[in-house]
Amino acid sequence: MQSIISGTSFPAIKGIQANAEYYTVMCPLKRLSKIFTTDQSQFSVDKRAQRLINEARIPDITNYILEQREKYVFSSITACIDGSCEFISIGKSKHEQRIGTLIIDEDAEIYITDGQHRNAAILEALKEDPSLADETISVVFFANKTLDERQRIFKDLNYYSVKTDGSLSITYDDKPDAIVSKTIILNSPRLTKLVHMESSNLGPRSKKLISHSAVNRATKLLCGTINYDNHKKLIPIAANYWEQVVKNIPAWLLVCQDEISGGELRDESIHAHSVTFQALGIVGRYLLENDKNWKKTLKELKKVDWSRKNKNWDGRCVINGSMHNNPKAAQLTAIKIKLLIGSQLTDKEVLTEKTFIEAKNEF
Repeated sequence: MQSIISGTSFPAIKGIQANAEYYTVMCPLKRLSKIFTTDQSQFSVDKRAQRLINEARIPDITNYILEQREKYVFSSITACIDGSCEFISIGKSKHEQRIGTLIIDEDAEIYITDGQHRNAAILEALKEDPSLADETISVVFFANKTLDERQRIFKDLNYYSVKTDGSLSITYDDKPDAIVSKTIILNSPRLTKLVHMESSNLGPRSKKLISHSAVNRATKLLCGTINYDNHKKLIPIAANYWEQVVKNIPAWLLVCQDEISGGELRDESIHAHSVTFQALGIVGRYLLENDKNWKKTLKELKKVDWSRKNKNWDGRCVINGSMHNNPKAAQLTAIKIKLLIGSQLTDKEVLTEKTFIEAKNEF
């Protein structure tokens, strides 16, 4: 069959959703810059069917492609064709009618409905690595959609999307820091009992003490720079440190033995919260670098009163009875833990503590 229009063509598969046709094509990455109308910023919100592109997101996605050159994965880009298009099947049988060529008129506008940041990042990655040019991404085209329909498609595609939980993302990640933290946890019977690998928001009924994302952040503070060159060497060092910490906090051992739940500890103590894990990571970094007897020093953790009501934590990680989690809170909590276990403060920590005490005394 001869096409009645001329323009861009793609091998395509035709599908049906809600009695309307759509087409899936495999688009070479080098062609992405030529087919989409990407600049919609000149349109007001009611005249477009997409959020404005967030330029800050693009470098992260670009780096993901380049750093994971042999392993990167992208889901389909979804786009709507505003203009004429035609699908020519390869034959008349049921299956042949679904396979063919999609021809999009050269004057048609093609608007990305889902995946504009992926598209922009791919274009940036192509500049640095031209070998990506002939690789492909699937594109789902909806044809003959009005602006109202395109806006509804955007809404529907995003309405039911659920962002992957931070802990689960790290558990499934293969970045060096993720490898370190999940290896430490999964190889330790105690940490496996304490750490939730899939959820970052642990409810009051959760038996787990802490989330994987919290342990990951704390381990990065413990180890400093974690990369592909050093992560394997850091695993036994970090594992040894966290095992020693667990051994010296009696309440954590009770959680391991199912005698108390993590939820119960979170209500009354500070050591079942991410900020304290981060503080312990900061403490560990110093001890491993400066204290040959660090295991003995950590035994002093057994004497620490971790109760939220303990005045030691006021203004540090506990403010008006509520836990606060930020870098400053972690640093101030780490300083107090070091003082309580008899460890020396750095010059910077001495100044930070002095400033904190002076500010507290003013009130």
